[in-house]
Amino acid sequence: MYALCVVGLFVSSVFGLLVPWMTREAVDAVSAARGGGPPGEGRLLRAVGLMVLFSILYAAFRFLSRRSLFVAARDVEREVRGRLFSHVVRLPIRFFHATPTGDVMSRLTNDLSAVWVFLGPGLLMLVGTVISWLLAVAFMLRISPMLTGVSLLIAPAVVYLSREYGRAFHLRHRLVQESLASMNAALQENISGIRLVKAFTLETREEERFSGECERYYRHNLAVARTSAAFHGAIGLLAGVGVALVLFLGGRAVVQGTLTLGGLVAFNAYLAMLSFPTMAMGWVINLFQRGSSAMGRINEFLRLPVEFPEGGTETAGEGKAPVEDSAGSGIGEPPLLEVRGLAFSHGGDGRGEALRGVSFSVRKGEVLGLVGPTGGGKSTLFSLLSGLFPAPPGTVFLEGIDASTIPLPELRRRFAVVSQDPFLFSDSVLENVCFGRGQTDPGAARNATGLARFLAEVEEMPNGFDTVVGERGISLSGGQKQRVTIARALCSGAPILLLDDALSAVDAETEREIFEGILPEKGERTVLFSTHRMASLSRCDRILVLADGRIVEEGTHDDLLSLRGAYFDLYSRQMLARELEESS
Repeated sequence: MYALCVVGLFVSSVFGLLVPWMTREAVDAVSAARGGGPPGEGRLLRAVGLMVLFSILYAAFRFLSRRSLFVAARDVEREVRGRLFSHVVRLPIRFFHATPTGDVMSRLTNDLSAVWVFLGPGLLMLVGTVISWLLAVAFMLRISPMLTGVSLLIAPAVVYLSREYGRAFHLRHRLVQESLASMNAALQENISGIRLVKAFTLETREEERFSGECERYYRHNLAVARTSAAFHGAIGLLAGVGVALVLFLGGRAVVQGTLTLGGLVAFNAYLAMLSFPTMAMGWVINLFQRGSSAMGRINEFLRLPVEFPEGGTETAGEGKAPVEDSAGSGIGEPPLLEVRGLAFSHGGDGRGEALRGVSFSVRKGEVLGLVGPTGGGKSTLFSLLSGLFPAPPGTVFLEGIDASTIPLPELRRRFAVVSQDPFLFSDSVLENVCFGRGQTDPGAARNATGLARFLAEVEEMPNGFDTVVGERGISLSGGQKQRVTIARALCSGAPILLLDDALSAVDAETEREIFEGILPEKGERTVLFSTHRMASLSRCDRILVLADGRIVEEGTHDDLLSLRGAYFDLYSRQMLARELEESS
C-alpha cells in the first residue's frame, strides 16, 4: 500500500508540475501575440486544454495515493494496537502492580494516535515534499539555472534549522507525553474511586491535584509551541528572502531578454508550490518527533517479557517427576496438589518473605481451610498456586508434575480463583458468570448461580440474567458481587476452587448455604478456603494456620481446638466478640 502511494504521489506530482509549464506556454503565446508576433490562439488553447487535463489527472492520482496511504496507516495502527493489547494482557501481574492504569491507557490511545498521524498525514507530506522538490528543481533548471541556484541558497539554513528543531522538539514532546500519561492516571483514579472521594469529601483536594497535573501538561505544551513557532518564523523569513531575490533577479532577466515572461511566471509558480512544503517540513518534523517519542514509549512495553507468547504457551521443561508416598518408601499415587518448602518474597530479593518454607498436600475432593492473622501469606499462597506469581521450581506440584514445567495457560485453567476484591465487567449477569467458561451457557450459569445462592435475586432483577450490572458491578451490593464471582468460578469448571476470603461481605447464614451448595460436589472439586470466620472452618476436612508466612498448626477443627494454640486463640477471641455483640 505504501509503495502504491509513492507511485501515485510521483505520477500526481509530475502532472501537477506540468500545469505551471503549460502556464508558461500560455503566457508566452499571449506575450508573442501582443508583441506583434503570429496569432497564438491555437498555442493558447492547446496550453489551456493541457492544463485542465493535467489538473484532472493530478487530482485523480493524488486522491488514489492519499487513500492508499491513509488506509495503510490505519492498518498499521490497528495491528500495533492489537499487538500492544495482546502483549500487555500477557505481562506478569507485577507489571500492573507497578504501572498506573492511566499510563497504560495513554500508550494504547494517545501515543498510538501520534504514531498514526505521522504514518498517515506526516508521511504523505514528507514523501510528497521530497518528490515535488526533486521534480520541481528539474523543471526550474530547464527554465533558469541561475534562478534555481539562487533559490537553493537557503537550503543549508533550512536543513540546519530543521535538525536543531527536531532535537529540541523531541526532548520537549517526551515531557508532554509523560505529563499527559500522569494527567490521565489522575483522571482515571478519580473516576474509578469517585465513591471514596465523595465519602471523604475530598473533591477540592482532588481538583487541586488534577489542576496541578493539567498545569504541568500545559507548561510542557507551551514549551513545544514556542519551539515550533520559532522554527516556522525562521523558515518563513528565509522563504520570503528567497522569493524576493528571485523576483528581483528574474525581473532583470526578463527586461534584459534572457528570460521570457512566461518563464518567470512559471518559475515563481514552482517556487510558490515549494514554499508551502518547505514551511510544512517543520510540521512534518514535529509529527515525526511526536511519533518517534510515542513509538518509543510503546516499544518500552513491547520489550517487556511476557508470561507466555500470543497463540502459544511457554514452558520451562517437560516431564512428570515421580512422587514418593507419605512414608517415603516408594512410588505412590501423587496428591492432586502438593507444596514443598515454598518460600517467596514480593521483592524477589529474599527479604521480607511473604511465605517461608510452606509445605502441605491436598487430595482430590478435599476441602482445605486456611486461617491466620492479616498478612500471614494466604493471598500470596493463592496467587502462587494459580500462577499469578511464578512459583520457584520444585515447590508446587500438580498430580506429581512440577507446576513450573506446566504451560501457564494450562496451569491457570486448573484453578478458579475468587479474590477478596470482587471484580465484575460492565456487562450482563450472564456474561459475568460465564466469563471464565469462554462461551455463554445459560444452563451452566443458572446452575452455578444457584450454588452461589444468588439465583432467586437474579430472577427478581428487571431483565433477569440479561441485567447489566454497571461498571465494576456498581448496581450490586458487596455480598451480591461476591456471589456473582463465586458463581463465575463454579461455572468455569476448574477442578480446584480457591476462595480467598470470598464470603466476607455475606452474612453467616448465606455463607453456610453457599457451603452446603458447594460441598456436595466436593468429590469432583477440590476447595481451598481462606476466611476470617472461624465457624466456617468446621466444615473443612483439614485446616492450616498461617502466621508470618509459616504454617504454625495443621489439623481438623476439633484437633486444633484441643491443642489450645494459635487456632484456639483466634477461635476464642472471635467467639467472645460474637457473644459481646449479641449481648449488646
